[in-house]
Amino acid sequence: MLETVKHTIAAYRMLTPGEPVLVALSGGADSTALLRALLLLGYPVRAFHLNHCLRGAEAERDEAFCRSLCARLQVPLTVSRADIRAESVRRGESIETAARHIRYERLFAAAGADRIATAHTADDAAETVLFHLARGTGPEGLTGIPPVRGQLVRPLIEATRADVEAFLRQLGQDYVTDSTNADDRYTRNRIRHAVMPVLREINPAFLDAVTRLSGLLRQDNAYLDGEAERLLCAARRASGKWQVDTLRSAHPALRSRAVKMLMERSDMPMRDIAASHIQALERLLETDAPSAALSLPHGFTARREYDTVYITAAAASALRREPVLLTVPFDRQVWDGTLHLSVRRLEKKQSFYKSFNTFLVDCGTICFDTFCVRARMPGDRLRLSEKGGSRTLKKLMIDRKIPRLQRDELAVLADKNGVIAVQNLGMDISRAPKGGALIEIKIEG
Repeated sequence: MLETVKHTIAAYRMLTPGEPVLVALSGGADSTALLRALLLLGYPVRAFHLNHCLRGAEAERDEAFCRSLCARLQVPLTVSRADIRAESVRRGESIETAARHIRYERLFAAAGADRIATAHTADDAAETVLFHLARGTGPEGLTGIPPVRGQLVRPLIEATRADVEAFLRQLGQDYVTDSTNADDRYTRNRIRHAVMPVLREINPAFLDAVTRLSGLLRQDNAYLDGEAERLLCAARRASGKWQVDTLRSAHPALRSRAVKMLMERSDMPMRDIAASHIQALERLLETDAPSAALSLPHGFTARREYDTVYITAAAASALRREPVLLTVPFDRQVWDGTLHLSVRRLEKKQSFYKSFNTFLVDCGTICFDTFCVRARMPGDRLRLSEKGGSRTLKKLMIDRKIPRLQRDELAVLADKNGVIAVQNLGMDISRAPKGGALIEIKIEG
């Protein structure tokens, strides 16, 4: 087994010679073998043991064994204790999930910058593949347990459980056994005790076959993920939006991966994302509706707006854009600072600098007693040129492809006679200068 471990470390570039490593030590056969193997290969080893406080005296026995083993081997040991049952309630997670999260949280804290070695074997990887297959998975789920994932390395990933036990017998090394490993109420135990033996009868080299399959799929996944990354880069637009046509025209194998990456880049918690969510987002790309939305887990929403798509977190309650009466001059922020508005009277021959969202209005067309800034209202109309008639703001905004969610956020300047000007749309032609006194309206935001 020692040669297998040595080959695995080199093949996956897990550790450099003499590199310090922290071993996740439970006291079971696999982690005990891992500790002994790394010591024999000359690595500076530290160990970490987490007492889950779930199995009473048995958990205390495991901790005592790890302390004794590390003291005998002169290996520095960090022991941590956690009331997993209480933590699972506090976090709202199952006991198994809470245990895994806490174990890795504390492992990383104990490791610092050092590599962390966990004792997953080829048997564990095969059982993981079968577990994912039974629950439903894509190609990624069939890649098993990766030999290297960031700071984590798995030097035993190509060794079998039989290799581990033979290695420990040669060393005369004992270990502890977790009694829950025999409990077939756990799915993984049923796979280990009932499914794996049958598959070995069908093919004695079953573990080798699964290891080979997982390796090939990891290789294919790495290539496809790279292509999906390039696709996503090509589709990227400003402000966290993505070009629909670029994504829609891609091969389905790349599009589904790119959609998943899009979710990840939107800071979505991915633990509850299923294939159905990815497929639903792909359908959002295909829809002919210029504006559409898709609800996703954890309050996130995917939105289609004309030729772009994006994902947002749960929005706070919409800001109420109450009407604000305007005086002349006026120069301040309104609507909780989301809009800056200035209104000033222009003297004769005073310079006027025309720019986007800056309007020059004839004072004689304004009822200053009712002059205000507000959000759009039903029935609002705007006539932008002499040649065309007036049109509703809704139709104008659709023509300009202003996203539906932004339409109620735009500033409307109005009085009792109707709309004067609208942010991002323009000014009503009836309010244009006619030779009298003028005011300048400037909108920023």
